[in-house]
This record gives sequence, C-alpha cells and structure tokens, in this order.
Amino acid sequence: MSSVVSFKAPEDMIEELDESVEEGNFTSRGELLRSLVRNMENKKLSEKAKEDIEEARDQEGQPIDEL
Repeated sequence: MSSVVSFKAPEDMIEELDESVEEGNFTSRGELLRSLVRNMENKKLSEKAKEDIEEARDQEGQPIDEL
C-alpha cells in the first residue's frame, strides 16, 4: 500500500531535486525522496547497532571457551 504525500519547499530546494533527477541520479522526485527516507531509516538502524555493540562490550560475561 502506498500513500501520496505533498509538501511545500522553497523553490531553490525544488530546483536541487530536479537537478539531481535531470543529472540521472534518480528517475523521479519520488524516487529521490524515497531514497532519502531509506537513508534516514538506515542511519537510525546504524545508530541502534552501535548502541547495541557498546552495550554488549560493557557487559561482563564468561569467555566462550569456558562455556
């Protein structure tokens, strides 16, 4: 399922979107915006993974060869 989202942006920002599409980086504004959202989601996942790794490093445990 997909939804339509619209937003207002300054003309120079829209021009930047269009330039990126015209340069062939994306096939449409929509593709560019979906890519930005995916990047935001991946950044959140990366930050969570880093937190999880730090938490694991801080835990005391038994060495695996002693299990």
